[in-house]
Amino acid sequence: MNEPQKLSADRWLQRLMKMGIPVAVISVLCLWLAWLLQSSALGSVFIITMLIALGLGFTYNIRLVILSLRARKAANLKDN
Repeated sequence: MNEPQKLSADRWLQRLMKMGIPVAVISVLCLWLAWLLQSSALGSVFIITMLIALGLGFTYNIRLVILSLRARKAANLKDN
């Protein structure tokens, strides 16, 4: 298995992706519906889901960078 496949096979990355994508879709739908229906309640739901989606996305990216750095360090140690 090459390096990108190992990283994408990480259990936590998969969980974050499976949670983050639906939350992001719901967030965008709430934004559109809030604009179309002029509903402040849907605007509030958008704000909350947007924050959750951003948090999940940042967590995903931080985890990916940490795993990449660990893999690079392990490859450097193996080469030396």
